Amino acid sequence: MCCLSIRIPCFKGLLLGLMAAVFWVSAGWAQQVAKQTSDPEPFEMIRSLQSLQEQIAQGNSHAMQAQRALLTKMDASFVVLPADAWQEPRNARAAVIHLLSGGHPDVMRYLLSLDPAPAVDRKLMEASLAYVEGREEDMIVLLAEIDPLELPASLGGHVALVKAAPYIRTDPEKAMELLQVASLLMPGTLVEEAALRREVFVAGMTGNVDRFRVLSIRYLRRFRTSVYAGDFRRRFALSLDTLGFVKSEDKFALLDDVLHEFDADSRRGLYLRLARSALLAGHLNVARKATGEALTLTVDGTKENEILKIYLAATRLDPEFITANRDLLWSIDKSILTAQDLAMLDGVYTVLNSVRHFPEPPPNVIGEFNVATNMDAPEDQSWVSADMELANVLLRRTGKSLAQLGEQDER
Repeated sequence: MCCLSIRIPCFKGLLLGLMAAVFWVSAGWAQQVAKQTSDPEPFEMIRSLQSLQEQIAQGNSHAMQAQRALLTKMDASFVVLPADAWQEPRNARAAVIHLLSGGHPDVMRYLLSLDPAPAVDRKLMEASLAYVEGREEDMIVLLAEIDPLELPASLGGHVALVKAAPYIRTDPEKAMELLQVASLLMPGTLVEEAALRREVFVAGMTGNVDRFRVLSIRYLRRFRTSVYAGDFRRRFALSLDTLGFVKSEDKFALLDDVLHEFDADSRRGLYLRLARSALLAGHLNVARKATGEALTLTVDGTKENEILKIYLAATRLDPEFITANRDLLWSIDKSILTAQDLAMLDGVYTVLNSVRHFPEPPPNVIGEFNVATNMDAPEDQSWVSADMELANVLLRRTGKSLAQLGEQDER
């Protein structure tokens, strides 16, 4: 009995201890589940956003839609969080990144009204709002003393990118430095992609050919499939005009390694643009080379191929090419050319005729040379109208009359 009386209380104590342990484990598990099922923290949502942006930089168009949906969710989530949530520095920084990534400015206006204020430099919050609202001068003042390199990389990259924007026109060298910082802090992200695009534009604007070439190759090798690559191609093409690559064969040769980084379609369009620019500037050797490169990338019968025939004829002014030019120009399908292209064609006719009159038209062609029209073979008369038959009769009669007059003169 004595033993039992001792063991029973011990057993009860052990049982109570086990029950307490189970309770605390269950409570901890319940808290963990609640945390997992609730909305993630702002800084966690920013990580998801940046993951989507990396996919956008690699050409995933579906990620664009997902980004818009996530930003909308963040807009709604951020304004209902308790004020103490923004005392977490990572969350406060996330709010700035959210706005600079396309978030709604009303969120930042709300956060600026909180007391206590979010745990991030207020100038960063106000500067980000000034940037999206287009208040450039205010943004410059607010960010003047803020060094992006002293901020966490995920925020510093964004700040360097927006801080560079107003200096692109006023101080290109400073803009270039800030864009390089943005690329350095956030490699592989949409921030680096945007920074490189702008660096190419600045290099072209300042006439720095070497930097333009290096940056263009870097962009194409890292972000050629980016959703925003079209903007890069547009900026690149504009820079080709300003940097004067068509002025000499040596300068044109510098483009070879860059252009071969583009896909075939883009490369064809760029060579076509260069050929036209060189032709209009009177640099025929460069125009001939660009035209030749473009012709290897075009398909017979396409509009681009017909335009390049004009360019090719315009670059061959030597007398030995006169017959080849004649046949080439008469083979052009003018029905698919624009008014601008037809004007170029007329200009080529005028120039070549001023050098030397063309020989007789090729077979199966009628009409004056500079209003050429290809005709079908003689056995196919489907193209002949009643007016054309009448004109033909009148021409034959006129010919006979002229011949008779000639015979009378000889007598």
